[in-house]
Order: sequence, then structure tokens, then C-alpha cells
Amino acid sequence: MDALLSHPFTTSITTSLTTGAPGAGYGPWHGGGPGPWLLVPLLFWVLVIGAVVFTVRRHRSRSAEHVLREAFARGEVDEEGYRARLAVLRSTRK
Repeated sequence: MDALLSHPFTTSITTSLTTGAPGAGYGPWHGGGPGPWLLVPLLFWVLVIGAVVFTVRRHRSRSAEHVLREAFARGEVDEEGYRARLAVLRSTRK
């Protein structure tokens, strides 16, 4: 046991903990707080939710144009009607 306590590694740890060496005994909540790392999970979720909202909005606006394009391809809408409806769809897009 004495050999373990006199080992250089053990004595350096014991010395730094008892003398209050810089960084000894300080955790994220002692003297400084968590810092900017607290924002990383928040930023991650904001980016994930933003990407989902962007994708859903883009998909919805494209799906209306896609339906109109298919109707034009089937001949249900003439070219003039297609262009007019397409202009309305694109002007109301958010």
C-alpha cells in the first residue's frame, strides 16, 4: 500500500487535489458554468425542426404544380389555362 501511495502519479494527483491547483476540483457548475456548450443541443434541434419545416413546405408547393403538370399532360387543361394556373400557383407560394 505504501508503494502505491508513493508512486509519482498518485502523489501528483493527491498534491493537486489538496493544494487547490488550477483546474482541480472544478466541474462545469463550479466557477464558470457550462459555457457555450449548453447551446449545442438547442442549436441541433432548431436545425432539425427547421429542416423538417422547410422540406414539408417545399413538398406541398411542388405537389400542386405537379398535379397541374399531370393534368396538362393528360390533356385536361389547355396551354393557356395551364400557364394561367401555374402563374397563380407561383404567385401565392410562400
